[in-house]
Amino acid sequence: MAHLWGPVEPAEAEGYVDAALPRLMGAALALTGHRQDAEDLVQDTLARVILQWRRVEAADSPDAYVRRTMVNLFISGRRRRSSRELVSHDVVTHEGRVRMIEGHEGEVATRDHMWQLLATLTPRQRAVMVLRYYDDLPDARIAEVLGCSAVSVRVAAHKALAGLRAGLDARPPVAP
Repeated sequence: MAHLWGPVEPAEAEGYVDAALPRLMGAALALTGHRQDAEDLVQDTLARVILQWRRVEAADSPDAYVRRTMVNLFISGRRRRSSRELVSHDVVTHEGRVRMIEGHEGEVATRDHMWQLLATLTPRQRAVMVLRYYDDLPDARIAEVLGCSAVSVRVAAHKALAGLRAGLDARPPVAP
């Protein structure tokens, strides 16, 4: 196994992976919307950063380096066959609209509807939403991660929120 790590001791990278894995999985799930895709994204990200572990370790913030790698992999779409693939969810509907149901079923239907709406965003818009609302990063840091300006981040966020609002308005929840 030493050949996979190059000159890096496995314990160094493994310690980072053990600590960062829950954060990475959460961010990847928010980006992809599907557990298997999130697992693939995290695996691909870690495969890349482990090969360059000395560079990651030398970075000002290893977390920022890994996060940028993951977001770039997600946006590029090279890690999966079809980056535009939409998986349908079992959303409870009534006349084409999401029904608000009391209890757990209602939460599931609402969450599934939101995942469907998030899946309509471009990869960059979705990355902005995840970095802003999941990782709680300011626009300047998001711009660094995405390699663009803070103005581009705000424009992408504005368009993403407008798209989400339009999706909510187009299929308003109704009472059972």
